[in-house]
Amino acid sequence: MTFEESVTSFYVALAEQQLDQVCQALGDMRMSARRTSDGDEAAASVRDEMLRNCEAKAQSLQDTALSRLQQACAGSDVDVDAALTAFARCAALGTAREAASQFSSCLSAIFATQARASLDGVRSSKQAAKVNEHGYIDRAFYVEALSELLTGATDIMNAVADVTTDAQVLQQVLEPIHTSCADIALQVVQMYAGDARMVAWERRANAQAQRDPRQVLEGGDVEADESLQMIDLFLDELAFIIRVLVSYTAFLTTVCQGLGGNGGFQIKVQELSGVYVVLERFYVFQSVHKATAIAEPQELEHGVYVSSVVEDVSFVLNKAFFRASQCMNYHTTLSIVIALVDALESQYLPAILTLPGRPCVIPLSPNYAVSADSNGTDNTRVNDGADSENPVSFSDMLLQAVDE
Repeated sequence: MTFEESVTSFYVALAEQQLDQVCQALGDMRMSARRTSDGDEAAASVRDEMLRNCEAKAQSLQDTALSRLQQACAGSDVDVDAALTAFARCAALGTAREAASQFSSCLSAIFATQARASLDGVRSSKQAAKVNEHGYIDRAFYVEALSELLTGATDIMNAVADVTTDAQVLQQVLEPIHTSCADIALQVVQMYAGDARMVAWERRANAQAQRDPRQVLEGGDVEADESLQMIDLFLDELAFIIRVLVSYTAFLTTVCQGLGGNGGFQIKVQELSGVYVVLERFYVFQSVHKATAIAEPQELEHGVYVSSVVEDVSFVLNKAFFRASQCMNYHTTLSIVIALVDALESQYLPAILTLPGRPCVIPLSPNYAVSADSNGTDNTRVNDGADSENPVSFSDMLLQAVDE
């Protein structure tokens, strides 16, 4: 629709007191006025003057728009879309600041009800969850509820930001929504931390972090396989929680400058990031230690063998780095990279250097075995290594392979 057609529609709607059509025509006129006029400054000036004239005449419908908003926000069962549409009409007519107070009260009440319902759902899921043999419950409902809560808040904020760009109005309308969202989110995170036994894991990880990384883990310092599986799952969940919290925090700065100044939410995000770094380092060191302890030869391809520690450690490091990158924080990722390098230098490298002296039994290839049998060659000196009291070392096997 051209600018002139929009002007015609505006006057027709204004004469008939059609609020929706007036707002629609004003929106079309503003969009047309922002377009280039092919260098014709005189035509652009005329359009701007006509637009200001129409906006001034549209002010006669401001009271009607405010009344419609009041009706949309009245009652206990408020339609969010209807309230948002009524507020958009007020914004189009230049009364967003006058309507902000009532619209903010309505919208914040709706979101607070939804947030409390989400928290009640988490509590119900917690009560219904079954405890496994290790004393833990399936905590997926925490992650899902937190993601849905933050997504719902961002959707509402985006919808309001599409209606008006007035920073004062956005601050007034969105701040109560963020306050409710942050309060419920912190409660969900607190409940999750308790069920995941985060404090106990953090205490154990801090105890290991105070040790010399070059010192070999022994006895009770070595976690059982089941414990490592549980902390691996915990780290997956914690990394996702940190990611959605950081994403939400970053979103607040884009939708309205100064929104979300509540320090409690930011402090919790930093606290979780710190716990994640400590626990991820704990997981890496424990896993690398286990990988070096159970290392054995694996056939990479026909006749080519490699120690299992190479693949196992690579898998652990890749997983840890991927989780760290998901946290969307430079300092968190850098801390994990430092921990990975530390684990490689203090545990992986010494294990690689001691491999030549470790017992190692590599099976002979079928072709070599057939050839040896046909020539009457006694190759029991290789196979006897698995059963003899003095097993053949990796160095001995390497020398034997070179000699043959």
